[in-house]
Amino acid sequence: MYAPAGRFRVRGILVNRAVQKHLARGRRVRNRLAPDAGRYIRARIPRHKPRALAVDATLRAAAPEQVRRRAMGLAPPRGIAVLPSDLREKVRTRRSGVSLLFAVDASGSMGVEEVMAKAKGIVLTLLTDAYQKRDRVGLLAFRGTEARLVLPFTTSVAQAQQRLQNLPTGGKSPLALALAKSLEAFHRELTKHPGRLPLLVLLTDGKANISMAGREPFEEALDQARRIRHAGIRSLVVDTDLTWIHSYAYARVLAEAMGAPCLGIRDLELGRVIDFMTLGSGEAGKLGS
Repeated sequence: MYAPAGRFRVRGILVNRAVQKHLARGRRVRNRLAPDAGRYIRARIPRHKPRALAVDATLRAAAPEQVRRRAMGLAPPRGIAVLPSDLREKVRTRRSGVSLLFAVDASGSMGVEEVMAKAKGIVLTLLTDAYQKRDRVGLLAFRGTEARLVLPFTTSVAQAQQRLQNLPTGGKSPLALALAKSLEAFHRELTKHPGRLPLLVLLTDGKANISMAGREPFEEALDQARRIRHAGIRSLVVDTDLTWIHSYAYARVLAEAMGAPCLGIRDLELGRVIDFMTLGSGEAGKLGS
């Protein structure tokens, strides 16, 4: 068991400068489309039955047609005739929270003190940022033959810090199982808290060596990584392999399958900025839709 080491700077470049000061003391995500709640910002032509009728925009659409409709007998002498083609619905925005899951490889390959201590240091720094942004955080650890959600999603960053500090190391790396369990955890979280944005931070060297179903372990992990990508989960891979120059870049290949950026732990050691945690606007993950 290794104590955390290091402090790493966390910021983002995707955020609009005009809203950075508001995000610093509030939720992480900028305004996003919200069908049933939030501030009315514009109107649009509905695809189906309008969820919230935009009366002002509907009247503006109908007004220019009144002379023609009266001539055709479709409108009364006084008043306005509104047809289905005139209907407009409201588009609203709201602030949305983030559900952030840390999946930490605790296998034997992470058993080098320098690696695990720095991995814990990275997560602790991101947890501090998560506390300031009011995120919900969860922690999943995988080693041996199991991948366990040691901390279900919670707003208690202190609990996550305690579970991380007491995380032991050793055994094989069931990477595919860890990714499958991460997907299950997000599914439960977004069922309970729809509309939140799912974020996954995976710390691993990518060297899967145990299978869920008797297949080649790394190929199986790649399949699970693609499932995460198709589910619309934003991901970041931190490559903990200190010898990647002399070996196959497993974590980087895994990150490509996930559609995720991959940062080497050596880069973070030098204070490289993590441009993942601050997000622009966008729809929620597909799991939450």
